[in-house]
Amino acid sequence: MSRKALEDTKHELIKAHVLDPDSSPLPAEQQELLDRVVSASKILDKNPIQKQAVAIHQQKYPTISRSQAYEDLRLATRLFNTLHTFDWDLWRTWLLNDVVKNIEKCRNSGTPADRRVIAMEHANLMKAIGEKPEMLPDPKRMEKNAFYIVIQNNNNQQIKVDLNDLDKLPETALREVMKAIYGGGEITESDAENLMNT
Repeated sequence: MSRKALEDTKHELIKAHVLDPDSSPLPAEQQELLDRVVSASKILDKNPIQKQAVAIHQQKYPTISRSQAYEDLRLATRLFNTLHTFDWDLWRTWLLNDVVKNIEKCRNSGTPADRRVIAMEHANLMKAIGEKPEMLPDPKRMEKNAFYIVIQNNNNQQIKVDLNDLDKLPETALREVMKAIYGGGEITESDAENLMNT
């Protein structure tokens, strides 16, 4: 018989263990794992660099191996997310799946109370999914529009350069663009010295 993963344990059992660890309903191995994972989560909050967090975690639990310490940290990251590491896609998928399961369960029973629950769950589903946008984003939008770089020189002269045609410009046109950017012709030897000295 395979042991049940901590992620598959019911929330009520974990809550009961956290509230009263002395009379915990969890098996001993899951109690130990949960305690280690909670500790690893607290360590990660103070020391986000994983290598340092593993070293501290191993000092706190000297009987675990380095690979087990890394596994505890990975599990802590997955179970106890902060705002910065929160996996919104996973949360949204879980929420949608949970709402769909509730709808299916209520649809199978068919009582009037369950029909009201189905209506509420449909409303929740619409909130989670959102309304269909009036226009979907066009994947070829970049090809349809022309994008320009506006170059302004010291004389407040502006030149629009099309990004798509920039690499197709002849060398003389590129020189003209460079002249417009840098304000005129070639630089003198004294200008070059001044540039090097600054």
